[in-house]
Amino acid sequence: MRAFTALSKEALLDAIRRRIVAAVILLCLFSLMAIDGFTSCAGNVSLNGEDVQLAEMAGASGAILFVALGLWIAVLAAILASDHLQQTLEDGSANLSLARPLSRNTFALARLTGVLAVALLTGAVLLGSAAGLLNLRSGLALGPALIAGAHVGVAAFVCATFSMTLSLWLPRLATMLTMLGFIATMATANLMSFVPREEPWTGSLALLDRLGPPLAKAPIAALANWMPVAETGLNPVLSGAALWIWAGLGCAALLISFRRVELGR
Repeated sequence: MRAFTALSKEALLDAIRRRIVAAVILLCLFSLMAIDGFTSCAGNVSLNGEDVQLAEMAGASGAILFVALGLWIAVLAAILASDHLQQTLEDGSANLSLARPLSRNTFALARLTGVLAVALLTGAVLLGSAAGLLNLRSGLALGPALIAGAHVGVAAFVCATFSMTLSLWLPRLATMLTMLGFIATMATANLMSFVPREEPWTGSLALLDRLGPPLAKAPIAALANWMPVAETGLNPVLSGAALWIWAGLGCAALLISFRRVELGR
């Protein structure tokens, strides 16, 4: 346990030293400004020929904001993980660490923890700010936001584990592009499932929506109480369980793949 804690701290410091963290801080500042502007919107809009106050749409707009921020956090986790473990293989630090009585599983999970610490801290700041402002300005309950935030954290874990796994076999750029494409496609499939249809939805996107990780669907399910008018038809427990299953699969894939990597290459 002491070794894992020490390695996790080292991994966190390595992540903080990277230049991308400066970009993350700037993006957080811009995101906070956007959240402040988004939650302060007031006035009327025309919907189907009728004037609707924006305050009446606070639940739906708040859910959209949460899903967008959740996907951004998942992308951030995937980018940070795209070389955080592979880099230790290239510079030889993995060989030095594993020369001690230390398992590969412990080393890989410690590197993953360092990545997730940065991504989840960013998520806590953004989602916490959004939830607080929506509660203060629109009266939206904090309970659903907490559950949705937990789902976002698990989704970030899923994306980080698969990104770190791919990085063991693919170059960093290829890993990043693959994960960005996967997150975008998965989110599109999740959102397309809410489009009203006269016949059952079929096709590759429908299959992906049913079998893939509900990166966007799980937070929406948790925020259903914000949108009493909209019938999502989702079960928050089942959606969250599906994310946890994918988290287990991603963790297993990472650990198995890292065991198969030749350290001397």
